Amino acid sequence: MKKSALVIAAFLLILMDSGCGRRGQLQEPVPRVPPAVSDFRAVQQADRLLFTWTVPSTYLNGAPLEVSSIEIRVMEAKAEEISGARARESFLKYSRPLSGQEIGRLEVSAGRAVLRLEMEKAAGKNYLFGLRTKGKKGGWSDISNLAAVRPEVLPLPPSGLRAAVGEHMISLSWKVPAAGLDGQPLKGKVFYNLYRSEGGEFRLVNDRPLTRTEFEDLNFSFGLTYRYLVRSVMADGEEYRESADSEILEVRAADVFPPAPPAELRALCGSEGVTISWLPGREKDLAGYRVYRARETEAGEEAPVLLTPENLTVPVFLDRAVEKNTGYVYSISAVDTSGNEGPAVRIRVKT
Repeated sequence: MKKSALVIAAFLLILMDSGCGRRGQLQEPVPRVPPAVSDFRAVQQADRLLFTWTVPSTYLNGAPLEVSSIEIRVMEAKAEEISGARARESFLKYSRPLSGQEIGRLEVSAGRAVLRLEMEKAAGKNYLFGLRTKGKKGGWSDISNLAAVRPEVLPLPPSGLRAAVGEHMISLSWKVPAAGLDGQPLKGKVFYNLYRSEGGEFRLVNDRPLTRTEFEDLNFSFGLTYRYLVRSVMADGEEYRESADSEILEVRAADVFPPAPPAELRALCGSEGVTISWLPGREKDLAGYRVYRARETEAGEEAPVLLTPENLTVPVFLDRAVEKNTGYVYSISAVDTSGNEGPAVRIRVKT
């Protein structure tokens, strides 16, 4: 009897000890998995699919995340199955890892992947793509938002890209692509996207795909070097697919355009000398004016002399070094910041 009592007492002590070590209500641990990517995107360019997304930086519990695995999954679907809630339900059930499919070769890096398509197998089919990630610790994330793509045989890139630098624009032109990637004549209408680089990455110049094989780039600055390329674009509703890049054209925007000559030149003789005035120029790169003077003699005009070694910044000049009863010819020209001097305007004066 005493032995049984001792056993019961020991059991009660164990229960009391285990209960004292617990404070508050037990919490379920937050799973150590990454959040689902929400900006997964897929676009076709030439014979490639380009995938982009933002790489998550923390787990769902807020702990720092270092992504160790990335999986892009794919499902072939009918046109009516690529949108809506049922599309996601079907994707979760029937999708397969893209790396194991025979529609192209996949190259994956952080936030970007490229699928080099087998066009004979993939063209004209509807695909849904999704992505999930995994950290060094824990499990896989949920599938990202889905991206639908229907690969098509696209045009070759345009050729013959040319440029001409004008005073107010860089005029660009190119030739229509001769055929598609399969070598067959193009059937649909071709649009174009023009890209420009100022030393860094290429950025789209036009707001919407261009319908003509020419473009006037008004947003440029003299003295800079620009690089251009153009891509063919095929439209499918609101979706646009681009060709590969054309050849890259480098353009040096050199300012060789002089300012216009001064207008409404006037001269006035007074007790202090000869005052010359004119209307100010409107050029944005106007640096100033140069004033020349030539004496008139019986043998004709002498060689003109520059009276303003430094450019005059106001449209008026007072010449005090004149003689009485002498004829002079004044020439006024405008100069820009690149050193281009425009044609001169002349006026005769008799003191």
